[in-house]
Amino acid sequence: MRATRGRWIGGAVLVAIVAALVIGVTLRHPPTALTAGEANDATPNVPLVTAQDGVFVERVDVQGRVGPPAGSSAKLAFAQPGILRAVDVSVGETVQTGQPLAELDRAALGTTVRSAQADVEAAGAAGGSAAAARLAVAANKLATLETGGPAALNSRIAAQSAARQAALKVAADRAAVAREDELFAAGVVAGKDADAARAQLASDEAEQRAADAKVAAAGTDFQSALKQAHADVAGARSDLQAVRGQAASAQARLQAAQIAYANGVLSAPAAGVVLAVLKHPGEAVDPTAPALEIGPATGNSVTFAVPADTAQRIAAGDAATLQVTSTQARVTHGTVTTVVPAIDPATQSATVVVSGVPGDAVAGAAVSATIVVGHVRGVIVPTTAIVQDPQTGNTVVFVQDPHPKAGDSGFRLRQVVVRAGDATRSVLATGLRAGERIAAQGGYMLLAPAGG
Repeated sequence: MRATRGRWIGGAVLVAIVAALVIGVTLRHPPTALTAGEANDATPNVPLVTAQDGVFVERVDVQGRVGPPAGSSAKLAFAQPGILRAVDVSVGETVQTGQPLAELDRAALGTTVRSAQADVEAAGAAGGSAAAARLAVAANKLATLETGGPAALNSRIAAQSAARQAALKVAADRAAVAREDELFAAGVVAGKDADAARAQLASDEAEQRAADAKVAAAGTDFQSALKQAHADVAGARSDLQAVRGQAASAQARLQAAQIAYANGVLSAPAAGVVLAVLKHPGEAVDPTAPALEIGPATGNSVTFAVPADTAQRIAAGDAATLQVTSTQARVTHGTVTTVVPAIDPATQSATVVVSGVPGDAVAGAAVSATIVVGHVRGVIVPTTAIVQDPQTGNTVVFVQDPHPKAGDSGFRLRQVVVRAGDATRSVLATGLRAGERIAAQGGYMLLAPAGG
């Protein structure tokens, strides 16, 4: 009994000694860190990617239509009222500068031109030459009297000269009457014009008879002759000025008639495309009623309405990739040609024009485009790798820890600054170095352990 108790006490002491040794060793030498393989057993299953230096191409996506900017068309009206006789073009037709587009009924305008032309010819030919001849005769007579004095007076010669002058005038009047009769018969002038020519002839014939009577009488003194010579010159000069005034007036009427006739044709002010025919033959038109609308040729341009903040990033010369829906989604490459700086206050958008649309694209067809607006160098990572810490609001990524501790997620939260990016890739300004491994996605799964 006593021996058995002794053996039990000895065994208990031995167990106590062994336990003490184990506790001492444990306190002096804690367990070593888990190996990489052991640590990964506690790491969330997220894909990894290596951050790389590179160039990020900044792009903006815009929507537009084939054709020039709205408001670049022009509505054309005739410069004078009339009845539209013909429209020479159709919608969609390409026209050149100066090409006739439509025409008024110009029959009456043509008659007016012919009548004015006849007036010009009459005033300039017979009337002008006869008046000039009468002035020359009167001036010569006056010069003879003034230089020769009383000795130069020859009443009969003077009377004969006046008679010849009157005869010349009558001859010119008869020619005018014959011409007016011909024009009246042709329907070019009115009957009143021919009547006026006959009245003038009758008046001049009366003057000729008076002159002939003077030849018969042929008696006057020098002072009377000199006074009469001055009066004759003044009268002849007045007649010539009147004839010239009539000629100028006739010429002005002719020019006005020719302009009106020319305005009866509506021509294209510039090359373009007919967008609309607003009036049709038989309808009345005037300067307030446009007859046609033309716009710039579609060419290969596309117009985009771009948000104001996006438009500020686009510049002429930027490259663009275009996709036109009406050309079986064919992708082409173009260039920004114009960025209109004005902002539409209603839509808060600016107009951007891009060239390079296919030649067979239909005007007005929808176009999708991607415009390259810049290149940024930096550390490139997937956009899905970037998350926002809901507690701090910081933009962060999760960097893989090459030596994780036991029970750790194996990642370290790192604050970064994003310089630019899109739905696929982003370029970081600070916070990460090329070559570091980061969680490509699933960052929100790591936020809780990383923040603990």
